[in-house]
Amino acid sequence: MESICGSGVSRRRRWCAAALSVVLISATACSTTVGGAARPPANRTSRFLDGQTLERVLLGKSALSRVVREPVELDPRSPPLVGGAEMLGGEPSQGGEGCLGVAVMMQAGAYRSTNVRAVALTTWRPAASGAAVTRVQEAALSMPTAADAYAVFATFARQWRECDGKTVPLSGGSLPLEVKISHVQSAVSVVAATISTQWNTPPSFSPPSLPAERAVGVRDNCLIEVEVDFVDSSGASQEAPRDTNARALDIAQVMRDKVNALG
Repeated sequence: MESICGSGVSRRRRWCAAALSVVLISATACSTTVGGAARPPANRTSRFLDGQTLERVLLGKSALSRVVREPVELDPRSPPLVGGAEMLGGEPSQGGEGCLGVAVMMQAGAYRSTNVRAVALTTWRPAASGAAVTRVQEAALSMPTAADAYAVFATFARQWRECDGKTVPLSGGSLPLEVKISHVQSAVSVVAATISTQWNTPPSFSPPSLPAERAVGVRDNCLIEVEVDFVDSSGASQEAPRDTNARALDIAQVMRDKVNALG
């Protein structure tokens, strides 16, 4: 079976390279965000999510459309996936696996020292033309216990803060792509970051870039990953400027609430 990420680096390279080619013609840009740390609530009974229950953590079409404030639909090019840890993807990176885990979702290297039991991933695309959001990915991963999940999250939160301001080259492929990480921030049991994917070119050339928001959260034995990709806000209306990482953080928080509501 194909890995969730396909590998993730290769899949992101293909998606970004195609989008950047369009961006050169239509003038598009980029950004993304990160932060945080947490521990299991002391006076709360943790529940164990796995298998089919894990899929219920993911937001559906109506709920996700409300959160991103734009209509979305399932991306037929990336059907929903459910499986075990073998579905995680990844390739080595010169920027370190910790930072690659910020730049690209669902990297096996980021989870190397963990015991992932199950994974669910859904990819969405805009349902109408001219949307500011070009893609949304949401994923849930189950760990053996809540303590395991919170320990992994604490490691991720530290790594994401350390990666703030760094640039991660994406290996493989003929196009030299890189991802810049910025605006790492945290909320309750959620960290987020802004990422910007662009071609790695000489300083004399200012290439277009693709902005995105990333977030990772935790609840009970469940880890949550989110990515929201955007077109360049400089080419869109400036009437309602986008808050840093707001949509990725909102999605992650709603997913955490769904974990709390599941039996």
